[in-house]
Amino acid sequence: MSSTHASSVGDNLSLPYTWQASQWQRLVQLAADQKMPHALILSGHSGVGKRHFAEAMGYYLLCLSPVNKVPCGRCKGCELNQVGTHPDLFILEPEDGSRVIKIDQVRKLTEFVAKTSQQGGSKIALINPVEALNVNAANALLKSLEEPSGDTVMFLVTQSPTQVIATIRSRCQQMEFGLPSREESLAWLEPLAVGHDPQYLLDSVGGAPLAALQLLEDDTLEHLQSLVDGLLGLAHSRCTALELAAKLHRNEVLPVVEFMMKWLQLGQKKAVIELQQGSHTDAEFELLEVLSSIPSTIMYRFWDKIVIVKRQLLSASNPNKQLLLEELFMDWQALTKRSQKLTQSRQQMMNGLL
Repeated sequence: MSSTHASSVGDNLSLPYTWQASQWQRLVQLAADQKMPHALILSGHSGVGKRHFAEAMGYYLLCLSPVNKVPCGRCKGCELNQVGTHPDLFILEPEDGSRVIKIDQVRKLTEFVAKTSQQGGSKIALINPVEALNVNAANALLKSLEEPSGDTVMFLVTQSPTQVIATIRSRCQQMEFGLPSREESLAWLEPLAVGHDPQYLLDSVGGAPLAALQLLEDDTLEHLQSLVDGLLGLAHSRCTALELAAKLHRNEVLPVVEFMMKWLQLGQKKAVIELQQGSHTDAEFELLEVLSSIPSTIMYRFWDKIVIVKRQLLSASNPNKQLLLEELFMDWQALTKRSQKLTQSRQQMMNGLL
């Protein structure tokens, strides 16, 4: 996360976001008491800054003379982190073009953990996202978690802790990051969302501020607005599931799935009032009306399906994304048609009674 989107000390030394203050204070105190756990799983909703927090805490632990519980920005450790060359910081993420962390990458991490610190202090490893580890890579990581050398601290970032294998979870302490309050999110987002409605952006991603900002940095917002039109098109037979999947598959699929989950939650709560808190389009109100007409038992079955799809997308299995979208959209079209038939049957019954 660049310094334009978060508080920073010096160049490229980020601080935690305001809504992460309690987690930050907790770890700072543990470090002061020399009780910092050797491995922490940072879990929570996508778009709340878990990776950013892990990196910021890594900078703090590598700083030689912190000031007011943040990195000083002037010592040798901070200077190395400012240019991205600190030898005691190791970041493990999928390589470009891949969603999987491979065993060869974990072997490099194992070598890093086994060595002594080059700067004489802590060593920091950041794994993001930990659910991207394939089976062999996950198993290879276990030894490093069991026998970390020296003052090694490992941060494992995930938005889906249930997908992290139990043998890894059992070797780590847990730290959760919930959604910030609406007030905190809007206060942070408003100065960055010039020319846009921050409430609408926030509502579009279910309240995650970084995810809301991301809508402005690519064509995701337009993409998700197309999804609303597409779901209505399927409900009213104006398009087919295959056509909509082909159109939306061009971009990232996970935001589509998460956006559908957000709308299902609103529909389950019949949450017209939640929509009225922000600025929403006529199409979005119409979509909520469609969702509100679907019986809860049918909605819950579809919810289970979409949760499974999300898990597949977050896993290291590299599923066929267009096929997953096609199946979801066909199920959506089927459940809306079934709902319309039930509504028509109820109306005919009422007419007969009258």
